[in-house]
Amino acid sequence: MLRELHIENFALIDNLTVGFGDGLNILTGETGAGKSIIIDALNQVLGARASAEFVRVGADKAVVSAVLESDAISAQLAELGQDSDDDCVVLQRELHSNGKSQARINGRPVNAAVLRELGSQLVEIHGQHEHQSLLQESAHLSMLDNFAGDKVLVARDRYQAAWQELSMLKKELASLHGDTRERQRLLDMLQYQVDEIDGAGLQDNEDEELLAERKLLQNARKLLELCQEGYQSLYQGEEQQPVVQILSTVVQGLKDFSALDSALEQACTQLEESLYSVEDAARQLRDFADGFAFDPQRLEEVEQRLDVINELKRKYADSIPGILAWQEEKSAEIQAIKNTEVRHQELTGLIEVAEVQAGKLAVELSSLRRQAGEELAVAIEAELEYLQMAKTRFAVDMTRQEGELGLPVEGQRFRADAQGIDAVCFLISPNPGEPLKPLAKIASGGEMSRIMLAILNVLAQLRPVQTMVFDEIDAGIGGRAAQAVAEKLASVSTQRQVICVSHLPQVSSMADAHLRIYKEVEGERTNTKVTRLDMDGRVEELARMLGGAEVTTATIRHAKEMLSLASKTKLT
Repeated sequence: MLRELHIENFALIDNLTVGFGDGLNILTGETGAGKSIIIDALNQVLGARASAEFVRVGADKAVVSAVLESDAISAQLAELGQDSDDDCVVLQRELHSNGKSQARINGRPVNAAVLRELGSQLVEIHGQHEHQSLLQESAHLSMLDNFAGDKVLVARDRYQAAWQELSMLKKELASLHGDTRERQRLLDMLQYQVDEIDGAGLQDNEDEELLAERKLLQNARKLLELCQEGYQSLYQGEEQQPVVQILSTVVQGLKDFSALDSALEQACTQLEESLYSVEDAARQLRDFADGFAFDPQRLEEVEQRLDVINELKRKYADSIPGILAWQEEKSAEIQAIKNTEVRHQELTGLIEVAEVQAGKLAVELSSLRRQAGEELAVAIEAELEYLQMAKTRFAVDMTRQEGELGLPVEGQRFRADAQGIDAVCFLISPNPGEPLKPLAKIASGGEMSRIMLAILNVLAQLRPVQTMVFDEIDAGIGGRAAQAVAEKLASVSTQRQVICVSHLPQVSSMADAHLRIYKEVEGERTNTKVTRLDMDGRVEELARMLGGAEVTTATIRHAKEMLSLASKTKLT
């Protein structure tokens, strides 16, 4: 339960501490006094999205702290990785003017998500526009499941396990290179490419060897002429004495005198070595010329082979090793695709079985939901009857939508998701003779407030929270309906703490703790204040609510009568 809320520099609030008690806590006051600001502050300390707009003008930050008690607080904190030695917890939220915020639990910093998770387990806040969530059909299914309890939740878990298995099988199937025709097209393309490379019969470094050979062939005539001329000049000159003979003559002549001087001996040795080198070079030129035969056809073959290699490089890789590596990679992919055909057939069979199983569980879940929907309708109609809407009809509409890719159910296929095959919509007819319509079609604010209270009261019985907050739940109603809402709120407050912002004297008269919110001007600033009313204060506040700004003897008498009647009503 919420025991205390401390607020600093929040909107119109300078420094305010609000204490709450067991049972029904009512907040009243003039319009604009700051009642909803207190609810906004509570929302912030429970983890709502932070906003710098709440920081009081001129302040650097706003601070909101809440002290809550719960029998299960230790277990709830343990689930969130927090420790607690008792059944009390202090939540705190700082909102800075620069837009940043900081959250703490028992003084320890946490992120807003942790604060929000814990707050949702301790307090439920239903604001002035709470009915908007009830108008969203997407929320109706989860409301129905929560009302149904274990019998539906267990069935839903079984269905979701089957749905997850089916989804995984379909995901794997989708990853197997698409459908059959797409896989065949891919396989044909890859096989053609691999065969093209294989047919080329590439060899490592073949392109470099061919380039060298082509250069040789392109310069064949000039090379032959150079080799032949070089051989003639070096070894077998006819018109002039060859270099070998000249060197031989010089060497022979020097040998006779080399012993006379070391320089002559060295020169003789070097010339003799040169003679052998020239003889060897001449023979190499002769052998090359004798063994080389220029073949124009071979040049054409080399050019064609290089064209083939260059075309493969353009398609697959920049080098022969790269092309061969690409071929190896795609060969493995071809084998994988061929293996995929077998897995594809296996998956197709498994998916058929999984769809049948999921469809069967979806039908079981749907049947339990339909039964729970009837029970929910009866419970809500009973609440509405108590709230002076006895002729109102409420129904839970469940529909299915056919779809070729859906789950097989009783010879048909229906669209499905992780929640099942059901679309749920709450329908209502407030007046006899009118057809059932979605909640969104309800125009009356007073009717919507009572419908919301009825639904929340039914669903709240399944929730573990010990504090429920209503911000002007009684808007738009009066007379006997207002009295019925007051009695219902008092009834709910016997099971849990209820905090309610109200403008109705009927509701306020039922309070176990009545808090009056008002504004005061201090200096040049306006501050929101709060005071807990004693009996005389309650009489005066109810009289104000009954008579407007003027408090008369009649309104005082009427207020006392209402308080007396409320006391007797709560005792019965």
